[in-house]
Amino acid sequence: MSKPKEVLKSEYNVPNLERGLMVIEILATKKDGLTLAEITEALDLTKTTAFRVVSTLIFKNYLQKNETTKKITLSRKMLTLGISAMNEQSIVEMSIDVMRALRDELKESVMLGVLLDTKGTILEQVSSSYPVKLFVEPGTQFNLHSSVGGKSILAFLPKGESNSILKKISLTKYTKNTITSKKEFKETLALVKQNGYAIDNGEDIQGIHCIGAPIFNESGYPVAALWITAPHGRLPHEEFHKKGQIVANYALEISVKLGFISQ
Repeated sequence: MSKPKEVLKSEYNVPNLERGLMVIEILATKKDGLTLAEITEALDLTKTTAFRVVSTLIFKNYLQKNETTKKITLSRKMLTLGISAMNEQSIVEMSIDVMRALRDELKESVMLGVLLDTKGTILEQVSSSYPVKLFVEPGTQFNLHSSVGGKSILAFLPKGESNSILKKISLTKYTKNTITSKKEFKETLALVKQNGYAIDNGEDIQGIHCIGAPIFNESGYPVAALWITAPHGRLPHEEFHKKGQIVANYALEISVKLGFISQ
């Protein structure tokens, strides 16, 4: 005779895992986060249990704590996991082989990123073949106006959507080459759309150049961006156009895998 479903559930539950998931679920509904005391009260946990569960999740980088406000929030790692799970076959899964092929051809680090409101987030990277390389953790956020990831996606968004985002962001100056004029930035986006690729002329980090291109879904919507990044000596201005076309071709390869039909 089989046991009732609820008995099986209680028999196989892992209490602290269940509590950890409860913490993640409640923080997903609290944009500004909660303190440890608020989590303890909301979930009716003992102080010791709440401390252990939250500390473990912070140690494993699923949560982060603001030491000034003491608020605990979901981390970028959780954000990245959520993005990857949005589709049965995630953009990362569809892109990784193409990213490796691009790295093998140009030898430089290859990044994959998406736009989330007024910031971008790196989903995946494939490291350069060279000893000196730029390494960035998946989940790291990037600014839209000073990055090729931001430019590549913004340039191909519907105009109303792109303008709405531009109204929200500040064009902060990071280097002498950062674009700080919205008029100039819009002109740059028009050029990106014309060329099919974007460049970062040391606009985010002095001495680091990047070249990127958009990735489209089956509807022709820019869902992500693919780019290479390297020290300026390995990626000089005179190579921008040639390598921009190469990156754009690899980005198109991913787009086709996502169902995009090239005109």
